[in-house]
Amino acid sequence: MKAKVAVTTNKNGDKITEHAGHGVFFKIYEIDEHEGLLGSKVIKVDKEHTLHNLLHNPDINPNDHEVLTTQILLTGGIGLGAINKLAYMGVRAYIVEEKNPDEAVNKLINGTLKAVDPNTVQHHGHHHDHGEGGHDCKGHQH
Repeated sequence: MKAKVAVTTNKNGDKITEHAGHGVFFKIYEIDEHEGLLGSKVIKVDKEHTLHNLLHNPDINPNDHEVLTTQILLTGGIGLGAINKLAYMGVRAYIVEEKNPDEAVNKLINGTLKAVDPNTVQHHGHHHDHGEGGHDCKGHQH
């Protein structure tokens, strides 16, 4: 199965960032469960097209944002409301501890990427509980 994966990154595309809603840089990957990584590119969106702004717009057209045309979003931080809105649009969002986007996507392909349970993440003070709240993405259909 082929899929597109978006990862919130810095401008160089070499570090996973937090705060998916306000991010402007994303690394978009094309993957195949049999062939592995098919390609990637870093994109930049303008401030009006951050996920936060788009998800709060009732007239949103998912085709207006390349991230919303992916099947999976990997990020260092995202709220439950955004996770649910993205799921409604067909994008499964996962909070990951991995800091390297290429490593995260390779682990996703191999079925070894661990995702943090969003219910265990504390959003005040930007402190994140990364204890035993993780789960394995392997059980999900990617």
